[in-house]
Amino acid sequence: MRKKKKIFIVDDDVMIHKLITKVLSSDEFEIVNAYDGQNIVAQIENEQPDLIMLDIMMPIGDGRDICKALKENPKTENISILMMSALGEHHDRITGLKLGAHDYIEKPFNFDLLVSKIKYICGIKVNPHAHR
Repeated sequence: MRKKKKIFIVDDDVMIHKLITKVLSSDEFEIVNAYDGQNIVAQIENEQPDLIMLDIMMPIGDGRDICKALKENPKTENISILMMSALGEHHDRITGLKLGAHDYIEKPFNFDLLVSKIKYICGIKVNPHAHR
């Protein structure tokens, strides 16, 4: 049995946490939740997840600043980041990628696309014929 992939979700929307947790509920993933960016770099240093799902717009902590801080920190620089946002303009996606995010997904999510991106980033083989 392979080790579960740890996913750290940072988003102020409780429903996003519930939906993502439900969609990813399987033996493949362990979910850790944070609802704002306060002290998030230290939490992520401690947890050492395989993937950080990071919202851009939160009341405490801007996802762009958090992404930059994570990528500048030697203890977190190699952790993959999937930025999430309702901001869907090309420059928003490009900014996220330039800050070091591995990928970017717009809200509202297409959950099949979200799961495919997560599995790809985490190195889990995606069956192209399977549906959630």
